[in-house]
Amino acid sequence: MISYAKKYIEGKKYSQDDLIPVVILIIGGNGDKATKKYVERKVYDLFRNEFSKDIYHEKVAYNVPRWKHDVAWERERAKQNHGYIKPAKEAGRGIWELTSKGKEYFKQLLDELKH
Repeated sequence: MISYAKKYIEGKKYSQDDLIPVVILIIGGNGDKATKKYVERKVYDLFRNEFSKDIYHEKVAYNVPRWKHDVAWERERAKQNHGYIKPAKEAGRGIWELTSKGKEYFKQLLDELKH
């Protein structure tokens, strides 16, 4: 499924807004559930060229590197603004799990990327 995330970002410049679909593709491709560390590692691998720049390793809120902050922020947006990811109370601490709406969005993304 990482190949679909690669296809999604192909030819695009890095943008925080592009991270929501990438995060959904990573979680969905992992059986609709993944650890935070797994998602972070996969996102970093996909954006390695961009995230290797010094600016993304600067510490921001809570002394976290900027790239990790971007990933966490997009998870929050996917959860709060779109309802794609379950809250920690339901999924468990450190677990990112798709809601039924998130699963539908994952399938929609796959359909779009298969064509």
